[in-house]
Amino acid sequence: MAARSTRNSHESKSEILKAALEVVRRSGAQSLTMDAVAEESGFSKGGVLYNFPTKDALITGMVEFLAGQFETEVSAARERNLSSECPTLSAMIEVTEGWLSEQRDLAQAMLATKADRPDLSEPFMGVKSRMKAAIEAELSDRGKAWAIWACLEGLHFSEAHCVTIFTDEERALVFQELRKRLTQLQD
Repeated sequence: MAARSTRNSHESKSEILKAALEVVRRSGAQSLTMDAVAEESGFSKGGVLYNFPTKDALITGMVEFLAGQFETEVSAARERNLSSECPTLSAMIEVTEGWLSEQRDLAQAMLATKADRPDLSEPFMGVKSRMKAAIEAELSDRGKAWAIWACLEGLHFSEAHCVTIFTDEERALVFQELRKRLTQLQD
């Protein structure tokens, strides 16, 4: 336990949030309790409560953490796609494809918590607003860019709501087509 006391508050919060997300990923939103998070994180229940005094505070922290993680991943992918005429949209395609493969179950589980808390959309809306502004600065043909983005949103929505009809292979074809259309946008 001595090692834990040397960590700063940000690291502790991050570890607790990662543990909470793992609880949700593994067992669903209904299993998210302070006790479950304490057990998963290795913190005492008091340590969890010190950082997140209520379950609502924990859920808000989880959503903010995910939004930040998404934005960080898009930013890194954008750097890898600087040769694209629209590096932000290229990055969004890349990151969304990864999240739908790796974070699908988490999106489905977190959706259950949003029903009672419409304000949970705010962190992602902030991220999306910044991405929209970046795309507007990069491209003049915004209609085509918005069509690609709307497709990404539709894929994410259908996965999160468990109403997708695409297999993984079919979804991969959609991403392939989106990349092709993005390339055509640049011609």
